[in-house]
Amino acid sequence: MILRLVGAAWLAIFLLCSCSGGGESFSEAGEGSGTGDAIEIHLPGGDWGMPTPFTFYPRGMGYVHLSLIYDTLVWKDHQGTIPWLAKNWECSQDGLVWTFHLHPGVQWQDGKPLTARDVRFTFDYLKRYPVEWFSLEKVRDVEVPNDLTAVFYLESPYAPFLNQIAGSVPILPEHIWRDVSNPRETSAPDRVVGSGPYRLVQYDKAQGAYAYDANPAFFLGEPRVRKLFFVPVGDPVAALERGVVAEATVPASLLAKFREDKRFQLLSGPSYWVLNLQFNLNRFPFSEVQVRHALAHAVDRKALIEQSVPGGLEGAKPGNPGFMSPDSNWYDPSLKDLYSYDPVRSRELLEMAGIGDRNEDGVCEDSNGKPMQFTLLTTSSYLREAEALQLMLRKIGFTLDLKSLDIKTLDAMVREGRFDLALTGHGGLGGDPSIIYGFGGARDDPFSAGMPKDPEYLRTAELLSIRSDPAERMALCKTMQQLYARELPVLPLYYPVWFIAYRPDVFQGWFYTGEGGIGIGVPLPYNKLAFIKGRKP
Repeated sequence: MILRLVGAAWLAIFLLCSCSGGGESFSEAGEGSGTGDAIEIHLPGGDWGMPTPFTFYPRGMGYVHLSLIYDTLVWKDHQGTIPWLAKNWECSQDGLVWTFHLHPGVQWQDGKPLTARDVRFTFDYLKRYPVEWFSLEKVRDVEVPNDLTAVFYLESPYAPFLNQIAGSVPILPEHIWRDVSNPRETSAPDRVVGSGPYRLVQYDKAQGAYAYDANPAFFLGEPRVRKLFFVPVGDPVAALERGVVAEATVPASLLAKFREDKRFQLLSGPSYWVLNLQFNLNRFPFSEVQVRHALAHAVDRKALIEQSVPGGLEGAKPGNPGFMSPDSNWYDPSLKDLYSYDPVRSRELLEMAGIGDRNEDGVCEDSNGKPMQFTLLTTSSYLREAEALQLMLRKIGFTLDLKSLDIKTLDAMVREGRFDLALTGHGGLGGDPSIIYGFGGARDDPFSAGMPKDPEYLRTAELLSIRSDPAERMALCKTMQQLYARELPVLPLYYPVWFIAYRPDVFQGWFYTGEGGIGIGVPLPYNKLAFIKGRKP
């Protein structure tokens, strides 16, 4: 039964629990957890929706919550892909047929058996009721020769199939969902049934709070971390220092402080998240490539980082017009200075597009005399970046009005095309290079990097998704980055360098997931494998 605690009741319970330790040592698991007794972990909260595949909020933490309850055919550890629900698999020589052999004896959290029929149902159901996070157009059919075998037939070879599909799509219980015709409107707690290591026992939307209990019947054994609490806190760093939570992301400007404080340890992760200046490609003048190039030359990305990011260049890496993170093995460094800071060149490009300051009032006009005055959407987290952009673009005659919104409202306005410019970001940059295509056009969602219209780009993207030879894929990826930078559907501003501080006396199993992150590429340290094993892999 799922209990719903609200307001002060939630906070009181979490604050009381934050002082307790538990009673089971992790020493036999390999690496201890400091004093060795913690079996409960409290983490910063936030509302990411009811954790079902149809109601979770489609950003990284939303998927993290989903992954605690639901399992995928394969998963990833700190190095890369590992067996999960499937104990092994094989692929045909032509890349069109993938066969997965399931672990026997896996149960849903209500005790019913999980079989290959649930796998087939999942893909049929998600095609009928699609979810933007999962792109399934490559899957033609799934056959079930027996209860423990699922055979996937693809429309064409798909190089990132394991990570992008088998390793990200949560398998659903057919007996729970088969009669549900409105899954996006179904948030009943009794639908939150997976096969995963944790059961949802409490969720408070208003407080952004969740509580999970370990699933004693989990097919890999009962998780070593018995309880997970996501706590409603205003300032995660302050909550970490007070002992309310066991882990928090910290800015680079506070690293020295946390290095000196022996209560904490630090862990850094790769820069697989990007903050973009997103253009509305359906509105003039941002529909014009010369204007986008002009704005790129008007933005001093290093100065923006120094002015906006705590810790300056220790806390973020300048954006690459080719989109890929400099921490990715697929990154093409030749593009990083393609649009160097050059306001003179910026104004030249604007003149070529018919835009200039004709009445010498400091604001540019188009050929019809319309002033270049626009609204830049942002969130409170990126107000400093927005203010820096406002000043930089003012120097070339563009006036920006800043509008700060909560992230969900901003996402909705971008999705619906109700914006001029927006500061928005996403992860997913560390995995397969086809992610360039995924964010570039294959996924019509608010985190899309825009839709390049260049036919050469689209042809190259398709080849990248079907070719398997590493050298050929590297060459294709380089070409795609060059084409992306030429069209510049968004301007990548920077890639944050992630640092977490944690209390090793509570838990020290934190790690960043290999092959780009959790699922399709969530660059967060909340891999459920850490909680299952109670230690680093």
